Amino acid sequence: MRVLGLDVSKHAGWALWETKNALASIRCDVMEFPAKASIEYCADQMGLKVTKLIKDEKPDFIVLETALKMSPKGSAATVSSCMLHGAVYATLGNWGKPWGTISAATWRKMFFGAGYKPPLDNHGKNDWKRAAIEQCELEGIILPAKKATRDNAAEAAALAVCWRGVEIHAGRYRPAFQDFLQQRNERAPSGDLFAGSAA
Repeated sequence: MRVLGLDVSKHAGWALWETKNALASIRCDVMEFPAKASIEYCADQMGLKVTKLIKDEKPDFIVLETALKMSPKGSAATVSSCMLHGAVYATLGNWGKPWGTISAATWRKMFFGAGYKPPLDNHGKNDWKRAAIEQCELEGIILPAKKATRDNAAEAAALAVCWRGVEIHAGRYRPAFQDFLQQRNERAPSGDLFAGSAA
């Protein structure tokens, strides 16, 4: 099964995991947009970029982090996030690709383990992005070289790994998702970190 994780933003991370293989096999990168481009332009381009990803990577299932209904960065950030997520949802719907969303709290618990405490940033706040990078490096996942956006690719990889924790929003995708879960439960243990667990 080929799972595509998408960390949707103006520096959108993506990661492709063939679940029969070890986590170190995950391929990831970042889709970027011009710094001063309007959000309308970015939403337009997001649909095209996701279309290319689908054609190139041929995922069976797509996982996205749940869009924030209210961003701590303000209303403009909320609108931007919702427009980009909407562009992705519409594109996936047009392709008929099964997809689901997972909250940050859920995937972090699955990826890092319950009770995990991330390192703190320079402002004394939880640095989940750094934690994602460090965990991916620990698993042998090769991240993009560009430091400014590699955290987006790392979080996309985490999303792909935690695909079982998604919420399915469109009923037409539930049968496929249940089939994926059944296949996951029936396969022989792979020896990877998440074999037999919630990944």
